[in-house]
Amino acid sequence: MTRIGLSLLPLISVHLALFAIPFIEFSWWYLLWVLVLTRFMGLGITVGFHRYFSHRSFKTPRLIQFCLAVAGCTALQKGPLWWAIHHRLHHRHSDEPGDPHSPVVDGFFYGHMGWLFARDLMHPDEKVVHDLVKYPELVWLDRFWMLPAFLLAGACFAVGDWGGLVYGYCLSVVLVFQITFAVNSIGHMFGPQRFETGEGSRNNPVLGYLAMGDGWHNNHHRAPTSARHGFAWYEFDMSYMFIRTMKLVGLAWDIKQPPPGLMAGKGKPDPDQIGAEPITAA
Repeated sequence: MTRIGLSLLPLISVHLALFAIPFIEFSWWYLLWVLVLTRFMGLGITVGFHRYFSHRSFKTPRLIQFCLAVAGCTALQKGPLWWAIHHRLHHRHSDEPGDPHSPVVDGFFYGHMGWLFARDLMHPDEKVVHDLVKYPELVWLDRFWMLPAFLLAGACFAVGDWGGLVYGYCLSVVLVFQITFAVNSIGHMFGPQRFETGEGSRNNPVLGYLAMGDGWHNNHHRAPTSARHGFAWYEFDMSYMFIRTMKLVGLAWDIKQPPPGLMAGKGKPDPDQIGAEPITAA
C-alpha cells in the first residue's frame, strides 16, 4: 500500500466501521456520546486548526495551543501544520488552479474529499507555516498526528465497549469530517454571497449551524483572519462564542474582529479591501 493509502487508512476505517451499527445494540446514551465528542473534535478543527493555526485570529498560551492541536488531531484530519498549510493555500488561490480543494475548478467530489487522495499533497511546503514550525511540539504532533485519535478511540472502547467505539468515536469522526469538508465543497457552490470576494465562497445556513460557524464561508473569505464568522445576529457562531469564553477565563486575547461596517452585512465592500486584515480587539 502506498504512503498516501496508509495515511488515509484510519479515516477510511472509521467510515467502514459504521457498517457495524446494525449489529450493536442501540442505547440513547450513545447520542450523548456523539453530541459531546463532535463538539470536542469539531472545536478542535474550527477553533484550533482553522481560526487559530491557519489564520492566527487570536492569541493563547503555548499549553492551550498544544491542547487545541491535540483536540484537532482526534478528528483524523491529519496534523495542525498539514491542515494549516493547505487551508492557507486555499485562501491564497481560492477557486483558482492552485487551490488544493476547489469544487469550482475540479468538481464537487474532488473539492469535497477527492483532493485528499492527490499525491502532490503528501509533502506540503512548510514555509507556508513558518510561524508554526518554530514550536517543536507542533512539529512532533504533526508527525504523529494519529496518536491522539488512537488514544481517544481506545478510551471510548474501554468505557463503552464496541458501542462506545463505533457510535462514540467512529460516528463522531465521520460526522465532523463530512461537515468540515462540506464547507470546502457545498460552501463554494450553494448559498448566497453577501460579499463579492472574487471566488465562489457562500454563506450556507445549514452549514453555518452544523459547522459551528464555519459555514458562514463568504463572511470568512471577506475577512479571513477574523475570529468571528457570523456577522449578523442570526448567524450563530459557536466557535466564536467558545473563543470569547476562552477570553473570559484568560486563555485568549487579541481576538481579531471583522473590519468596521461589515457586521450589518449591507452593501458591497471596497474591492481594494477584499481580504483586508481585520482590526484587533482592544
